[in-house]
Amino acid sequence: MTIRAESDPRYSRRFLLMGLAAIAFALWFLYDGAITYPNQRERALAYHELESDSQGLDPVVFRDKWHEMANTNGWPTAYPGEPKTEGEITMQFVMAGIVSVVALGLLSIPLRARGRWLEASEKGVTSSWGQSFDFDQVLELNKRQWRSKGIARVTYHDGRRKRRFVIDDYKFDRYSTDAILYELEQHIDPAVITGGPPEPPPEDSSDAATGSSGELAYGETP
Repeated sequence: MTIRAESDPRYSRRFLLMGLAAIAFALWFLYDGAITYPNQRERALAYHELESDSQGLDPVVFRDKWHEMANTNGWPTAYPGEPKTEGEITMQFVMAGIVSVVALGLLSIPLRARGRWLEASEKGVTSSWGQSFDFDQVLELNKRQWRSKGIARVTYHDGRRKRRFVIDDYKFDRYSTDAILYELEQHIDPAVITGGPPEPPPEDSSDAATGSSGELAYGETP
């Protein structure tokens, strides 16, 4: 019997939303650096220069002069505050660049996850990215993070060297991934299972439907 766990779209959707949010923040920083901060700096410098030139004048006269200057330039008449520094403006572009890199990293996750799958057969476990192992190659199944994060790490020997294979039920359909882990444990020595006890048989689930490629979900019969 073949058990296939397809990539969970909810996993991809989370990173897609975070990536889009990061892009929004990057655009915000970019807008502040290109428009908001320079405009504020121009207004504030003009305000403080006028304030310096108006020392000793009646405050009402200063206010009228400022309102006239602001209206002429299309500025708000409210106090602009201290002018933004060149360093603060530059920092907005730096932050935009950093957040853009983060956004690209987040958006790459759902793109790389598209079409990925794990599959257990009577012989072993394989994946859409080409990594695979036979059950008799397994040296250790570490389940230390299985209960808390749904991550199990398989150490196996491919005939040349030791390698690692990660089973993650956060990235893939949970029921099918749990079924793959259970199936794996049925074919290996219990002594190589560390970090937790062997899994009980997965409970039936309405989500365990036949995949798009035609493989039977765990527990189904032809």
